[in-house]
Amino acid sequence: MYANLDLILTLSGIAVCAVLAALGIRLRFRESTDIRPYRMPWMIIALVAIAVGFMLIVHLVNLIGFETGGRR
Repeated sequence: MYANLDLILTLSGIAVCAVLAALGIRLRFRESTDIRPYRMPWMIIALVAIAVGFMLIVHLVNLIGFETGGRR
């Protein structure tokens, strides 16, 4: 793939993960007036989005030119 396309896709993926994480945390800690016990597992969705976002940040650093691996 082209370097510019990789950069654009990585940055848009980071933006999507940030929005999903913020939405998940916001929806997890909202006040509930429902008495139903089942709710969407928003915290799990937010944590997965944070983890994927961190991996995308490491990928972005690799695209810039820094080596983040522990190769000997």
